[in-house]
Amino acid sequence: MSSTAVARPKTTILVPVSARLPLFGGELLRWAGWALVIWIVLFWRLGYPSFWDPDEAHYAETSREMLAAHNWLVPMYDGRPFFDKPVLFHWLQMASFWLLGVSEFAARLVPAVAALALLGSTAWLGVELFTTDVGELAALMLAVLPATFALSAYAIMDMLFTAFIFGAAALLAVAAVNNKPRLQYPAYGLVALAVLTKGPVALALLGLGFVLSLVFAPAARAQLLSLKWREGALAVVVCSLPWFLWMWSRFDGQFIEGYVLRENVWLFAKSLYTHQYSPLVYLRVLLAGLLPWTPVLFGRLVDAFRGRSFTTQERLLWAWAIAVAGFFMASRYRLDHYLYPAAPALCLLAAAAWQGARVRSPQTKSIGVWAGAVGAMATISVAGVVFGVWFERVPVDLPAGARLAAVGLAAGGLLSLVQAFSQRFTLPRIPIFVLAALLLLYSSTIVDGFPAFERAKPVRELASWVAAHSSPSDRVASFRLSRWSSSWRFYIDRPSPELETPEQVRQFFDAPGNAYCLMLEQDYWQLREAGLPVQVIHQRDGLFTTTGRALRRAEGRRSGWRWFVIVTKT
Repeated sequence: MSSTAVARPKTTILVPVSARLPLFGGELLRWAGWALVIWIVLFWRLGYPSFWDPDEAHYAETSREMLAAHNWLVPMYDGRPFFDKPVLFHWLQMASFWLLGVSEFAARLVPAVAALALLGSTAWLGVELFTTDVGELAALMLAVLPATFALSAYAIMDMLFTAFIFGAAALLAVAAVNNKPRLQYPAYGLVALAVLTKGPVALALLGLGFVLSLVFAPAARAQLLSLKWREGALAVVVCSLPWFLWMWSRFDGQFIEGYVLRENVWLFAKSLYTHQYSPLVYLRVLLAGLLPWTPVLFGRLVDAFRGRSFTTQERLLWAWAIAVAGFFMASRYRLDHYLYPAAPALCLLAAAAWQGARVRSPQTKSIGVWAGAVGAMATISVAGVVFGVWFERVPVDLPAGARLAAVGLAAGGLLSLVQAFSQRFTLPRIPIFVLAALLLLYSSTIVDGFPAFERAKPVRELASWVAAHSSPSDRVASFRLSRWSSSWRFYIDRPSPELETPEQVRQFFDAPGNAYCLMLEQDYWQLREAGLPVQVIHQRDGLFTTTGRALRRAEGRRSGWRWFVIVTKT
């Protein structure tokens, strides 16, 4: 390796105000603020909501079935092998279930802890590549992203995968540009964990990020190439490959087709599912998902065109973000949360631009960033207005107190603008009013939104009713409710086939013994008209879907509501 590390940008290190105050003044207040952010965003009422549809219940049920069967190698769902993803996420979720009991909280603890680790690695990378202020601000920017608030409390593997793969990329970047070669070895371990979490996509992202770094950051090329990539690749293979080989030997062609081909090759190259994002829509999702910090990044691009070139550290971060976005935009299967591994790098870029603009007047080369920061503050105020309008359309009965979130967003943006303009166009070290407004929004969501949505989500209550009015030997199924079938299976805690045709319903009820089936009321009447001897024994209304897209398209309080019924044979 080169004996000289890539120099950090010549930026004035801004010592936090709290560091210049007594421990029981500013420093204690600073850590209390961080504790409040982490509590609100990651852990407050983590287990309160029932599972959101449909994926987190599927993963939780898989982990519970593995734990019940003392099966630590084969993911199983409803008694059948589940070839969706590798096994590490389930191992961690199983450990959480074993320690805390099977619950929504235990299922979601894994992504919440992973989010905490991700915030720490983001702050650390900011300190290593830039300054202490950049690291802290980047972590705060990432913490208050809506995607972080959602994915840290959603029991799927994206947050865990991001913690592993971005942590590995961060260690490798610092190992190269700061001449700390020992850091590459734990990085290879994190790559192996990322592979065991989500498969070979981890290697694809890291490889593409490495190639783009060589292109975009020529000053770091020699240091990057000097890392022990071959030894690292061998370590990753040795640590991660045994599980894949065992599954191949256990299930042979079934594993190759179900996991290797369908869940990786075909998912990337073919249109296996409908209603996926187009590449352009995916780009809009990325830009919207980074709000309110997106204008800051655009401002930094403007400044780059005006002559303030990117540092090597910034180029490495851009390479990673472009690698993530480019890979998933090239894939034929696209989900918005797939882009999340780019978020830490983009927040670091925004934080570095923000702190850099603080030591330059808006009349100098940072005018783009300064204008972008003002745009971020204005975005918060606009979001308050938008939320106030959406409040009238959301399909649940939110309490009047929830309106405070809209008022808080608007006020937070306005106060930030007043602060910036009143201090001679100087940006604050931490945009405290913006952060406070977003934390108020999340607090309102937790206190007011979660109970309102729980009253509207029907499956947990319906499953509890069946459990209370049936014996363990009674058979239970669902009909044409694929979106809710995983939650139903988890809460009913027994095998529950998914029925799709009237003939399957007839066969299900013709079998000996008591049987119950969950379905929509409209499907019940169709079955009655077809001559099936079934009757309703319990019913309640609720939201048919609670996805973000469906809620954004809601047209009123009863939009998306349906009657759910439990039927048995007459």
